[in-house]
Amino acid sequence: MISNHKFPVLLIIVSLFISQSLIASETKSSAVAPIEDKTTVDKTTKEQKAEGKAVKISPADTTEAGKAEHSFKQANLCEGMAEGDYLGTDVCADCHQDKVETMEHVSPHGVSSDPRSPFGRQGCETCHGPGMLHFETDGNCIISMTGRYGESVEQRNDVCLDCHQSGERMHWLSSTHEAEDLVCVSCHSIHQPNDVIERTSQAEVCYECHKEIRSQTFRTSSHPIRDNKVICSDCHNPHGSAGPSSLKQFSINENCYSCHAEKRGPFLWEHYPASEDCTLCHRVHGSNHRALLNKPGPQLCQQCHADISAGGGRRHIRNFLDFDDLDPGRARFKVGMNCANCHSKIHGSNHPSGAGLQR
Repeated sequence: MISNHKFPVLLIIVSLFISQSLIASETKSSAVAPIEDKTTVDKTTKEQKAEGKAVKISPADTTEAGKAEHSFKQANLCEGMAEGDYLGTDVCADCHQDKVETMEHVSPHGVSSDPRSPFGRQGCETCHGPGMLHFETDGNCIISMTGRYGESVEQRNDVCLDCHQSGERMHWLSSTHEAEDLVCVSCHSIHQPNDVIERTSQAEVCYECHKEIRSQTFRTSSHPIRDNKVICSDCHNPHGSAGPSSLKQFSINENCYSCHAEKRGPFLWEHYPASEDCTLCHRVHGSNHRALLNKPGPQLCQQCHADISAGGGRRHIRNFLDFDDLDPGRARFKVGMNCANCHSKIHGSNHPSGAGLQR
């Protein structure tokens, strides 16, 4: 039994113990802040965006492919940027209103109802990466397609390839333009109403690098490129191909046959240079000789047919360049200066007597 004089002392000890427990509990709870789960999707109402509040949005697709799409591994320009918070397009519009309005109203990238479109996902930040660090660092730490913040060519192109890597772009990684470190925005204007290069202006875009081709189109014989009846992409795939010189077909001849189908054959009597490679005789972008030929008719033919005196010499001139021979019976060869005056079926003939490609 506790005596009366010991009871107050025991009461004081118990009170002190309870007080210490309460203080320790409060200290612990204030020292350890709750860890925010960044994988959760916060409320993203239009009202929040309109007020300019920071809105965190996790990738809608939680599969590995979906996570990779939004990981922005290529954007490790600022530490933690890839894991930063998304702000929403309305926040971007505070500084970039002209670009946002263009994207929303007239660009295929700005279709919010289409999940394939950037604005159908994270808006501007689908391509440029999470914007929180960009906001906090006064305009830095963002993926710039112009390389403003030191992005490599690969980092910038990877943003576009996240969506555009199929169809005609499937050979990009092995293409000549990729090997020359071209960036998508070297040719495309992604914030314009239509970033697909128009037919009427395509050649001018290509001429920025291929200036020698422009000069060839002004020669006396050329494809109607300056009239926009034929454009570069009719023959070439600028994003790469399995054919030579980025041609759309697997061979030069197959490419030419796309328009010149009558030259395809097969013929009963073949002219082997014509069936092997059109460029053995033709200069495709332009020539100062008729029909895009590499050389005038006689000299061109003599590259293979050096001995043209078959038939005793009366049917052919021994040397088309020998102007001392003024025999009237052979003058037509010198006046016309072209083997095709007689051998008109130069690409091949189906005539039973067409061995000489004359009919």
